[in-house]
Amino acid sequence: MKQSKDLSIVNCIATSLLAIFFTIPVHEFFHLITHLIYGNEIVCYSAQAVEANVLIDYSSLSAFNRVMVAGGSASILNAIIGLVLLVILLKVDMGTMTRLFLIHLMGMQMCEGFGYFMSDGIFGAGDWGVVFSYFPEDPGFVSVLKIVLTIVGMFGIIMVMFVLNHMSYYFIEDPANKKERVSVAAKLHLTVLISGLIVHFAGWLQSPYYKSGEIGMGAIISGTFMWVPYIWGFLFTGVMKVKRPKESRFLYKLPEKPNYILLAAGIILILIDIFVFGPGIYL
Repeated sequence: MKQSKDLSIVNCIATSLLAIFFTIPVHEFFHLITHLIYGNEIVCYSAQAVEANVLIDYSSLSAFNRVMVAGGSASILNAIIGLVLLVILLKVDMGTMTRLFLIHLMGMQMCEGFGYFMSDGIFGAGDWGVVFSYFPEDPGFVSVLKIVLTIVGMFGIIMVMFVLNHMSYYFIEDPANKKERVSVAAKLHLTVLISGLIVHFAGWLQSPYYKSGEIGMGAIISGTFMWVPYIWGFLFTGVMKVKRPKESRFLYKLPEKPNYILLAAGIILILIDIFVFGPGIYL
């Protein structure tokens, strides 16, 4: 009997698109919820930013509350969600497609969370740049916060690189087979990276902030560097000699039969992200 063609990459693309949708626009949704909780008025929600009328007195808030409402809440929640998903993936048995989706979602959440910590801590821009601007009276606090964010972000991003390598071995039957390692690592990690880059740039090109010149291409490009762990996750597994997990990780096989319903759902959600959330929803 003729063996059916391996189309597992279709499933990896599908779960990648779903993970991207439930990370990038959800990151901005976290900002929206935070503004509403603290009493600000939402003007526009988009997949790239949330615009709000500031109705509260920031100076009357504690440092923690000021950090949260000014812009820090989303990346903090991303990092927490990523860590919780990591524990679930390590401890809970589940179906193959569920594991595939959660690996992609965990990686995206961690990259968004720790990536913002690192890049904003170093360059003083982005979400945390807004946070820094709300402490004009305390430059010492801002300096300490930048250092802490940079250190936590760097350690977090490095951790993600090794975590992605670790996750690869759930789907590798013969770790000595380099061809298999490259194939699994490429499908598992590079699909997320490539899909994420396409969605990122397509969404920003639809954004009112880019069209108005408020955000330039340089800032858009810099926002992609938080996904570098996916390159290293691929290299660690498929190319470089990084020590694999001690315990056997082969518990699953990348599903070869394509789930076109899941792929269609991912494509539809991403199109909504780009063409509905991208231009922004004005409230």
